Amino acid sequence: MINTFHSSYNPPPVPPRAGYSKRQPAGNSPLVKFLSVMLLLLMILTFGGFLCLFQKLNMLLQGSYYEDMTSLQRLQDCADSSMGEDSMTECGKLMEKYKTVMAKLTGGPHFIGPAAHMTALSEHKGEYKNSDFLKSNSLLWDKEQSLLQDVRLSTKRDKLTIRYPGIYFIYSQVTFSKHSTSFGLKQSIRSIEPKKQEVKELLKSFCSLDPNASNLCTASLAGVFRLEKDQQLYVTVANTSLVNRDSCSFGLFKLR
Repeated sequence: MINTFHSSYNPPPVPPRAGYSKRQPAGNSPLVKFLSVMLLLLMILTFGGFLCLFQKLNMLLQGSYYEDMTSLQRLQDCADSSMGEDSMTECGKLMEKYKTVMAKLTGGPHFIGPAAHMTALSEHKGEYKNSDFLKSNSLLWDKEQSLLQDVRLSTKRDKLTIRYPGIYFIYSQVTFSKHSTSFGLKQSIRSIEPKKQEVKELLKSFCSLDPNASNLCTASLAGVFRLEKDQQLYVTVANTSLVNRDSCSFGLFKLR
């Protein structure tokens, strides 16, 4: 016999079998929840670290920009001729820092011109009385009455040390006031190279005096040389007691 009964209701569920338990979804496990929380914390810490680093870099850039603008303003104020002596001293220190920075950026000084013009140390100064001028054949120089740019004067006041390599025009003038039969009236410019530590005579000149007359003679010399960093230059004579220190000079001119 055919069952012709139809219903719109779903059939009842099949009862579970004995000993069967439904598997829990993998997404609800404690390990997955722990890893999710740790990943979220890591993302928050990473974002916060980048934000903090960006703020610090921004503050550093703003501080550097402010410092540069302040330095430029101070340089502009240095052009004012009505500034006092203290302000001019501060401007000189600022220019030295500016020259040092430019030297680092360009690999050498941007300044081309007179690097040094030295005046002989007078015998009337206290430094001369306490110096070894008469014990040495090297001429000593008065730092206060001389021009020094991009070169250094040694503590003994006899040698000039080159700070930046380049091609230099070197000149010297020594005036003799006494005649000597034992020593020739000669002056020379000598150099000490930093690596070899060897003394080399670069230039020399002579002059002569009449032993029966009281007059002066001047020995002058000049030349162009390539000088290295830390190379030393100094002027020597046979006997410093024969020199008229009021008419002696020694200098460098940086060509390139």
